[in-house]
Amino acid sequence: MDNLSSSRKEYFELSKHSTLQLLSFAILFFGIAYSLQFYVGLPLMDMFFREFLHTEVLKDGTNVQYQITDDSKAEIIKTSYTTKWAIIDNRASDRSATPLARYLFNPLLALLPMILTLSAAFAAWLSALFPKGIGLLRQKIERELINSLDHIARNIYGEHTDEELQGIISNLLRSDMRQLHDYAETVGVPYHDIEILQSAVQWHQSSGIKRLFRIGGALKFYMRQYFTVKYSNTILGMVYIGAAALIIIIGIRGLKFIPPSEPSIILFALGLEFVLLIVYALTLMYSRQEDMPDNERSHERPDMFFGGDGVEGSKEVEDLLRVFIAKHQRGE
Repeated sequence: MDNLSSSRKEYFELSKHSTLQLLSFAILFFGIAYSLQFYVGLPLMDMFFREFLHTEVLKDGTNVQYQITDDSKAEIIKTSYTTKWAIIDNRASDRSATPLARYLFNPLLALLPMILTLSAAFAAWLSALFPKGIGLLRQKIERELINSLDHIARNIYGEHTDEELQGIISNLLRSDMRQLHDYAETVGVPYHDIEILQSAVQWHQSSGIKRLFRIGGALKFYMRQYFTVKYSNTILGMVYIGAAALIIIIGIRGLKFIPPSEPSIILFALGLEFVLLIVYALTLMYSRQEDMPDNERSHERPDMFFGGDGVEGSKEVEDLLRVFIAKHQRGE
């Protein structure tokens, strides 16, 4: 069995992520989050208050007076740059030694959902450009690429060699649109799926600046092939959780347990639901259409790598394959 393809073994090897990959992703994530918070988010929020709301923002440690309600006693609050801004009306004519804050604002809490989401997206994008040894998403994309090519090869040849697998890659690289349509019919795969696979193969085979410009095709392939299939229900559930949190917080605000002069928690809930809806919208955009044309649906076969949820027995076939590979590796 030495002439068989090594792609299946490589697939399982790529399924395990190293500590270095996880560490590099964490460094990217927290570094980007810090940069977005202090060099983008806070300056933009400050500009918004000053330019659009015509208010003054005190955030340099100045002491301000703050009344949680109109009839309550004023207390002294110390401002800070990260968690406690005092919003002062700059049109007020009377300025005391200790100014009166109209609002207390926590920018870290208000911007947290957007900052974390953008940081995760940028960190994932950058990790796809890193070498495989430290690139977390790079390894994930290559894993799914190998899995998809292996399924096509098994559908055509059954047990196949590395040379036959390389022949499929060569066909994808040199095919134009018309040839790609013909090839999709030959292997029994919808054209849009084989087109996305071709983009991922072109990214994988390129180097230097070309790899940077072709990263979009690889990300689209990964989103369609793996992410939307595995996490679509999870993301939908998170959208409902975000909506439930928003309803509760708005309800508490309606009962006046949250003072109107401290809107940070409201903005946090709105931002959380906003980013969750954006992520869910992207999941829908990149997911496979459920109602496929008849001419494309007729091309699908039960053992294809882009098989849908309605294919009966595909999970059992995959489990049997995993058992076979495990036994084969133990016998080496």
